[in-house]
Amino acid sequence: MQSMTNMVAPATEVVRTQPRRKIGVLAGAVFRLSRLLRARMSRGSSEHVAATSTEDRYRMWRQQELRQQLTDHFDVTRVRGRDVLDFGCGTGELSRMLCEYGGRSVTGVDMSAEAIDKANRDATCERGTASSATFVHAHDNKRIPVEDDSSDLICTFDVLEHVPDIDAACCEWRRVLRRDGRVWIWWSPWRGPFGHHLSSLIPIPWVHLLLPQKTIFSACAAMYDDPAFVPRKWDIDPDTGQKKPNKWHDVESFEPFLNRLTRRSFERVVSRSGLKVLRRETHGFRGRISGWLSAVLRKIPVIGDCFVSYYIYEVGRASQGG
Repeated sequence: MQSMTNMVAPATEVVRTQPRRKIGVLAGAVFRLSRLLRARMSRGSSEHVAATSTEDRYRMWRQQELRQQLTDHFDVTRVRGRDVLDFGCGTGELSRMLCEYGGRSVTGVDMSAEAIDKANRDATCERGTASSATFVHAHDNKRIPVEDDSSDLICTFDVLEHVPDIDAACCEWRRVLRRDGRVWIWWSPWRGPFGHHLSSLIPIPWVHLLLPQKTIFSACAAMYDDPAFVPRKWDIDPDTGQKKPNKWHDVESFEPFLNRLTRRSFERVVSRSGLKVLRRETHGFRGRISGWLSAVLRKIPVIGDCFVSYYIYEVGRASQGG
């Protein structure tokens, strides 16, 4: 993939060290620190930055990430011959992957009509092949548009933190899941270092837990306007190819994009929904020292989520065994 060094504007164009609009002292400090960190990233290697620079690169990177999440943590042989639901399917990358692993039927559902339209367009090109899947738009965030007892397996990867109503989602999983069915979950928690999902603008860990939202979004707006900022694929208007207007001046809250879900609150919802956690894996940070520290710190009650990179869950009906 193209290195970040080749993607930034020439040094002669990057002359501004202050945000274009006047912002608060704290937001200004966040802006300057973020700018410094991004400059260091550009001098090194940042695979994620390069991978999210265009639609094609993002799709390739996303497929690699999803395949690793699936094959590293779950037994993909259990997909074969099963009716599978991809909950929060987006544009369908995981759904098509589940077809590859032999799912008898794969249905992807998502609340984004635009994402479902894209998934269906791609699926139309694949009809009659082993990799075809069905995609359905979920108009109601309290109901999954599939029949009762229709799924042997539900997969939801990189989705849980975005679900607006976790209680409704878990109740719906219970409704559509067959007796011996499973829910496979890959989830990055809110309190993790980059649970804010703003690392493309503000690559500062835990900033969402330490500072007011207004400060954070002011810094985001300033960074977006900065000449040194390299827009990602979601910042580009697909019709014009130009950078989209700065939305961050109008953003006031992380909700509803992020639900601030914690491990303890999620497991309480699972229990009262008639489901049961059959397996939970807690994964910390990479690196020798940071990995050791996270292994110790994530065991501390209340703050443990702060030192988790991601969780793996396998959930079933409460009446099931292990």
